[in-house]
Amino acid sequence: MASELLALKKASGLSFAQLSQKTHYAKSSWERWVNGKQFPPRDAVESLAGLCATPSAQLLDLWDRAQAEREAGVAPDAGVAPGTDGSPPRGRRSRSLWIAAVLGLVLVVGGALAAHFTLGLVGEASSPPPSPSVKVAGPQTGCTGTGCEGKDPKKMNCGADAVTVRTGSIPKDLVIELRYSRACQAAWGRISFAEIGATVVVNNSDGAAQADVVHYDRDVYSPLIAAPDDGSVWVCAALPKDKARSCTGRFIPSQED
Repeated sequence: MASELLALKKASGLSFAQLSQKTHYAKSSWERWVNGKQFPPRDAVESLAGLCATPSAQLLDLWDRAQAEREAGVAPDAGVAPGTDGSPPRGRRSRSLWIAAVLGLVLVVGGALAAHFTLGLVGEASSPPPSPSVKVAGPQTGCTGTGCEGKDPKKMNCGADAVTVRTGSIPKDLVIELRYSRACQAAWGRISFAEIGATVVVNNSDGAAQADVVHYDRDVYSPLIAAPDDGSVWVCAALPKDKARSCTGRFIPSQED
């Protein structure tokens, strides 16, 4: 359930704050539901599907199945012995849970069969194009977080989902970029239109730093550095024989999801 919500959130391009503004649920609630910390209410799932212009039937069917499994697996309240006035007898409770599980399965199977025959009839009549699928899994990477320290972003496949989150420059032409990968939870610095001897340094708020120098051509990128959600990362660059450095602004991942 959480992975589907996360995929929809990413597809929508909305932040948790924007989701809160467009629905009647709080930003903190959306964060817990999308990250799997808490099971979402059915209305919230339907609201997110509506915001993303995605058919809600499949998502709500998934919610129904998850809810049925949760209800079937409910344990007795802590501190109340089975068979007392605070909980039903063990046999009756087990039978109730079994009935709930069977009913949930019947509803799921019945709904799936109904959807199959309905879609089959509609397909024969109008042959609509298939609905686009939502990709849930992110890119396969070779490292995450502090495990990426000092490694090459290309070799770790961190560039697969990377974006430039901050930029800067040194007159006249040198361009500074802070590159960030959510999948790797890491960042690196890149400079372009530089000259031999120019340096790039990526830093984080934990005190770590990684650097590289232009040895030939006009560009270079630094090794990876960890970019924790609640920490900050930034990039600085300097020209040869110039002690003055120019830096990008700081990027804090948790504030810009």
